[in-house]
Amino acid sequence: MEYIVRALPFVLIPLIVNGVFAFLRRPQKIEQGKVHLPAFFAILGAICSAFFLIPAAITAFSDVDVWVPILFFSFSLLGASLIIGFFNCRISYDEEHFVAKNFFGVKRKVTYDQVTAIKENMHETYIYLGKRRVMVDKFSIGGRDFINLVKRKYRTLHNGQNLPQIAKTKNDIFNGHVRDTTGFYVAYSLIFFLLVGFIIFSICDIYIPKNENNTIEQTVTFLSCDSERDKVILTSANGDIYKISYAAEQINFKEILSVCDGKSKVTTYSKEVTPDDEEDYYSIKAIKYNDRYLLSFEEENQLYRQESWPFLALFSVLLLFWVACIVASIIVGRNPQKFSKKVVRLFFKDGYITY
Repeated sequence: MEYIVRALPFVLIPLIVNGVFAFLRRPQKIEQGKVHLPAFFAILGAICSAFFLIPAAITAFSDVDVWVPILFFSFSLLGASLIIGFFNCRISYDEEHFVAKNFFGVKRKVTYDQVTAIKENMHETYIYLGKRRVMVDKFSIGGRDFINLVKRKYRTLHNGQNLPQIAKTKNDIFNGHVRDTTGFYVAYSLIFFLLVGFIIFSICDIYIPKNENNTIEQTVTFLSCDSERDKVILTSANGDIYKISYAAEQINFKEILSVCDGKSKVTTYSKEVTPDDEEDYYSIKAIKYNDRYLLSFEEENQLYRQESWPFLALFSVLLLFWVACIVASIIVGRNPQKFSKKVVRLFFKDGYITY
């Protein structure tokens, strides 16, 4: 049953995402002369932003690691971006001109003879006005009608010539062969920064030593002390659970066991841990008895570094693997004609590549 519960998010998330996209793709009631995103974007953004902003505010003033509120706040920004997108993609138009309004309410009036080119990506279309441009999102209501009008007006104004299509830009790493380059930029950046950020956080966590200033000091009487594989578990007279994250042979287990007699008062320096799948406990970083350390901060920090480096090395290899995949996809995307279709499909879905 436990495995089913754990697997549920991986089943439900794709269904929810597909349901959202199906909702956005359904026929919408078009208001003549208007282009805007569905109100669903603003509603979802507000819910998402509030859902993550509340725990961000709570954890910011709680005794937790600094990365926790930062992580929650980052997710709340994703919701805020949906709200910004909703207000930033608003166009009104008629047969003579169109008006694009941004998030701050600033309006820009444009006549159709100012349109110079168009770039149609998989998720958005850019209408160029010389060096400036106006973006029309794929999910915008009335967007397709507006784009067709712009193309028709251009043909009328230029003796039947079609509106020039921009296949690539100077900064296009795929050399114009891949549609929706912005989506790939975002995906590449997100993967890279998440991995690099995790590695930087891990290195900081490894090299910022545990000491009396960043741990909880308590006077405790222990009733029992047991060794279980890679950890030592202690139970206090108050029923609280304390754990040392190392096997008995790695620490001074016999001396620690000797003070677990229900009488000896020891001083512990620990951090409170609240896991999802087990009861809360205190992770001990140092133990002092009669002004003598049975487990010192220096020993804990050294053991932690020794056990953390293999995991960090594995994650670094994963980072190098992702970087290699990104570099390979860029090479294939820039030169798809030089590779077989099987190789191209390893990196790009059908419809993304133009030869």
